[in-house]
Amino acid sequence: MADRVRNDGVDTTGYDPEQRPDAMQTKYKVNTAGDRWFIPYNPAQSMADQLAHNKKVVGRTVDNSDAGVEM
Repeated sequence: MADRVRNDGVDTTGYDPEQRPDAMQTKYKVNTAGDRWFIPYNPAQSMADQLAHNKKVVGRTVDNSDAGVEM
């Protein structure tokens, strides 16, 4: 993992979605498989577009897996 320490010594790793530990995942309960995880900025988009936006917002881990999963 890349060094993510600010000038004041604060580790900012948790703020970079691409540097989250592989074991870190947020579970989102959905009514139907493939549904969005939460209401995005533009709820008029298709469900697939909303889910893609949700995944982008939640980010990925160091091994490039989704940091969020549906349950």
